[in-house]
Amino acid sequence: MRDQLTPDREANAIRLKRQTFTGAFLLVEGGSDKKFYQRFTHKNCEIEVVSGKPSSKQRVIQVLQILENDNFAGILAIVDADFDRLDNLEFSSPNLLRTDTHDLETMLRSD
Repeated sequence: MRDQLTPDREANAIRLKRQTFTGAFLLVEGGSDKKFYQRFTHKNCEIEVVSGKPSSKQRVIQVLQILENDNFAGILAIVDADFDRLDNLEFSSPNLLRTDTHDLETMLRSD
C-alpha cells in the first residue's frame, strides 16, 4: 500500500505533521536507514521513511523538491550515492546529503 502513495501525498503528510511538530524532518530511503540515523538525531528531528517504486532514492528527492519549492523550512534528506557520481546524475540541493560511498552499508563495513 505504501508503494501507492505519490510523492505529493508524502509531501502533504509531512506538511500536516508540521501543524503539531515544530522540529526538523529527515527523509531517508528505508527502515534500516531510519534505525541507523536515529542514533545521531535529536528528539526535535523526526525521521520520515520515503520508499516506493521505481526507486526509493528518487522518491526521497522528489518529496524534497516538492517541499523545497514550497519553501518548507526544516527539511533534510539523506540518500545513497549509488552510482550517481559515475553516471553524472547529480541533483544538487543544500538540503540533500549523499553517502560518501555507494550506500550506507558499504560506509559501515570495516576491513
